[in-house]
Amino acid sequence: MVFLRKKLIKGKPYWYIVEAARVNGKVKTVFQIYLGSAEKILEMKKQCESMPYDKLKSFEYGKLAALLHVNEELGFIDIVNKHTDKKLIDGLSVGEYLLLDIIGKSHGILSENGIEDWFKKSPISFMWKFPHKLNCQNFLNQMSYIDSDTMKKIEDDLCRVLVEKGLTPSIMFVDESNWFTFATNYDEKSELLHKGYNKKHRKDKNQICVSLAVNENNIPFIHETYPGNVPDSEEFSGIVDKIINRLTELNICSEDLVLVFDKGNNSKDNIEKVISKMSFVGAAKANQAEELLDVPLSRYNYLYKNTKGNEIFGYRTKHQFYGTEFITVITYNEGTYKLQKSTYETNKSKIIDQLQDLQRRLESSKGKERNRSSVENEVSEIILKKFRTVIKYEIIEAPEGKKKPQLKFWVDEENEKRCEKTFGKNILFTDKQEWHTKKIVKTYNSKNLVEDDFKLLNDHLLVPVGPVYHHKDENIRVHVFLAMIGLLFYRYLAWEAKIYGFSMKQLIEKLSEIKIAVVQEKESKKSKIIVEEMDTKQASLFSFLNLEKYLPS
Repeated sequence: MVFLRKKLIKGKPYWYIVEAARVNGKVKTVFQIYLGSAEKILEMKKQCESMPYDKLKSFEYGKLAALLHVNEELGFIDIVNKHTDKKLIDGLSVGEYLLLDIIGKSHGILSENGIEDWFKKSPISFMWKFPHKLNCQNFLNQMSYIDSDTMKKIEDDLCRVLVEKGLTPSIMFVDESNWFTFATNYDEKSELLHKGYNKKHRKDKNQICVSLAVNENNIPFIHETYPGNVPDSEEFSGIVDKIINRLTELNICSEDLVLVFDKGNNSKDNIEKVISKMSFVGAAKANQAEELLDVPLSRYNYLYKNTKGNEIFGYRTKHQFYGTEFITVITYNEGTYKLQKSTYETNKSKIIDQLQDLQRRLESSKGKERNRSSVENEVSEIILKKFRTVIKYEIIEAPEGKKKPQLKFWVDEENEKRCEKTFGKNILFTDKQEWHTKKIVKTYNSKNLVEDDFKLLNDHLLVPVGPVYHHKDENIRVHVFLAMIGLLFYRYLAWEAKIYGFSMKQLIEKLSEIKIAVVQEKESKKSKIIVEEMDTKQASLFSFLNLEKYLPS
């Protein structure tokens, strides 16, 4: 039941619309909407009567129109259609289907099954008319036109457009990530679906891996989808080859490029391959230059203050890695030191508490019999990987008359000191001898560009990779490809609108709040579409990106 409720606040009456319902036998308020004072309600009524129309329905428009704008800027539909061989029939082209998939996913539609329902409720339904249904099978049919060779040609052409617009890369950041799936690799038929070290700790699920290279403007330049059981360092060689090939096709000299990557990609072969074609800035593991971690902080020089307000210090020297001497910089960040120290102590305390609990249970005569293997498995689950050199243990066979093995554990103080020496520090190495120390450190720390992209690829309202519903390798590859194109659209949009100083999240929020409404004129009873009220920044974006162009008639 819905009714009006009056509340007296400081002696003044205020009105609410209230809905009540019976919950578990009792009448409770389900929701209430504040209307205001009687004077405010009268004012709103007069304003409504003075308006020349009635609103019938409202639609989110800004983000949709911005993606259509980027499609035209990059020529995406035309590029796709140029490289796909499809008969001329009524309905959407392959490029239009793929664009619709990207737009739908960026509006929170997680699978092709949901796009038809979203389409009917979107203003794009006013703009695109065609005879076919947007069911899942139709999307899968269009995806079948896109194989690995076609994806490469499409990416090549898109990169060519980016270069023409002044986005030639001089620095490239490479990183890898993975997504678990619920797909089963029946009879090991899938090349991609395999178990591996999963970032979400779902080692029970098959996963796929993706490597991504972006330029200094955070524009995706190349990607690769590879099997879930392949280590990053093995895949790295392949992505380097693809970068070199793409640069060659674009007539860009690879020797002018600086590649930035983390320590997970290190190997003698990988370093040799990179320096034979381009320059690099990388990071080393602590045990590769452990003696440099003993250099006192008094010998470090102040470099700069990062965006979080933390001061960054560096100690520059030369050191040999993989048989070659490189410029080496040990960096120190007090803020990172405190965070790592706190995290370490918290995790260490939890591990010791859990081991003590297990020790108590094993010493108790209660409970079922246990063997050495089951205790070993439980201990390995408790001790996190990074603590296995610090927290040591021994499992002792069950004493006579006991039905459980015994557990002994201790902290290796020497290894703990080695671990603590790494807190707040990073070991960087590069062949760019002429670069200033500050530039080396800033360039490497800009690697968070590609890390931020992987965060966006987990955002259901931007360009999600997961969840992956596909089971076939070819469909998985196209699914990831479309997510990467969506990421490219958003990053290009952010580059275009950089004069506004918005973060990606702020830009998307501003665009998402731009709405259009279908209204009916009170006198003529005719319907038309209007843009709803915008703030000054939204109005400026609307004009700057020429979003009016895409308003449906």
